[in-house]
Amino acid sequence: MNYRQAIVSVLATLLPILPYPTGLSAASNDGYRWFQVEISIFTNDYAEYRDAELWSPERLRLEYPERSRDFRQLAEFLQVPDLEQRLSDDLPGTRQVLTGEDEGESDAVIATGPFPEKSVTDLRLLDLDRQAFLLLPPALSDFQTTNSRLERSPSNRLLFNGVWRQPVVQQDESSSLLIRGGNRVGQHHELEGTVTVRFNANEDRVVIDANLWLTEFSRSVTDTQNWQLPAPPGRLTSAVQANNDTAGMAINRIVQLQESRDMRSNEFHYLDHPAMGLVISVFPYDLPNPVSLESPVESQSADDDL
Repeated sequence: MNYRQAIVSVLATLLPILPYPTGLSAASNDGYRWFQVEISIFTNDYAEYRDAELWSPERLRLEYPERSRDFRQLAEFLQVPDLEQRLSDDLPGTRQVLTGEDEGESDAVIATGPFPEKSVTDLRLLDLDRQAFLLLPPALSDFQTTNSRLERSPSNRLLFNGVWRQPVVQQDESSSLLIRGGNRVGQHHELEGTVTVRFNANEDRVVIDANLWLTEFSRSVTDTQNWQLPAPPGRLTSAVQANNDTAGMAINRIVQLQESRDMRSNEFHYLDHPAMGLVISVFPYDLPNPVSLESPVESQSADDDL
């Protein structure tokens, strides 16, 4: 059994659990067509196929598009604004309280809240069903069975799994999503790169553009070629800095998966590569109306996320 046959046997577990309604989604109440996307990325550790390829630094095109963005995380919505300031002695709400007989003698008492004088007009509640590019809880994954089999496989290792919802737009409006997976080494991860989910020109197919690279780190150098990694967005400023910030580990090889694939929605797709694999499903998503308390809660608009 070769690596393609082995992977297909693992991925076949997805077929019974994925429904297959027909047609692309209609525009939602915000004017966009939304989809729920799930991706799993894993290694193919079949040495006879991986090592048969010629991997060379000169053949790599490692770069991040200008319109790149991180996934949103649930933890972002659980953070308390100005928490450190609220706990510090320099809090603007500190008030003076007189103590003892000497009215000139005072102690600083820190107000701990609530702070009614602070405006809350920027308060935004998390609307899980309407938030674009938010990594959803694992319980919403359709790939759980396949991911478990990949993790148990001696010839594969799951590097990344994510499920999210987003409006899908044309290429010139789309944003690339940053992918980081596997073990972290300094400022880098074994798996890095981007995926972009967009429409084709006729808007009758959803397209995935995958530009991913898998770095093999080790304690000692076994390959004398000059492998270079691009700086992670927002962290370092040059490829030289990025390459040096690998926690003392050497880079022995970098392999790249670079592919665009037209997809029918409601179907399961596999992007093949001798060193790694990517499986993806894209389903139309009916964006619900905003949650209403006393007045509608404004969710983050698609325009803000594109």
